[in-house]
Amino acid sequence: MSYLDELATLLRARGVPEQRLKSTIDDLAAFLADGDLDPTEEFGPVREFADDLVGEEGPEPDPESLVWAADSFAATERLNEMGAQGWEVERVDRFGRFVSHRGADPQVWEYRQEIAPGRRERTRLTERLAPEGWELAGHYFTYAYFKRARAALVGPAAELDERPEPTRKRFFWSLPGLLSVGIALVVLVISLYSLGGTLWEGDFADRVATMAGAGVGALVGVGAVLGVFWLVARVRNR
Repeated sequence: MSYLDELATLLRARGVPEQRLKSTIDDLAAFLADGDLDPTEEFGPVREFADDLVGEEGPEPDPESLVWAADSFAATERLNEMGAQGWEVERVDRFGRFVSHRGADPQVWEYRQEIAPGRRERTRLTERLAPEGWELAGHYFTYAYFKRARAALVGPAAELDERPEPTRKRFFWSLPGLLSVGIALVVLVISLYSLGGTLWEGDFADRVATMAGAGVGALVGVGAVLGVFWLVARVRNR
């Protein structure tokens, strides 16, 4: 077994992650080949060198990742709870989930949820909050999410001594969120039932008129909701 093969075996036994191990061995092999060097003369006994590479405290833990979600009523509170555990949101995916990670030396993060429909409003809001240390973490529908490292305010005190285990839950509901969904489902069921009855009893012309009316009504309703969000954003973000 060659020096580097034995080193790889020793590092693996000491818990070094495969990706880090491969990168280390490749770098050492390139270094030795470049100077046509003897590894024992250059690095010393292989076991001692393995200990030096790993360090007395052992290998650094791999960064943790977590994907979770919450309704808009619970998002801010839940984001700050996760931020207090060292979770940093990288982005918000197309399903509205918070894609987060926690590094080897986690720190506390703060979050805020703001109404900002459209790119222009997000840009306006980002520029307004930037002097306070906030940066855009992601957006979904009419909401924009901002993060700020607590260390920017309190320095080293924001570093975490422990790494709390996250709960197994991956979606967090609030009571207002559940009520909103329940009411929306009831309205939808009643509307579909009423629409189905009208289509079943009417002739072709009535059916066309009913479908057209339902489509226009849905567009008007969605437009009204978006208009309210846009108006609120214009007032709050200026």
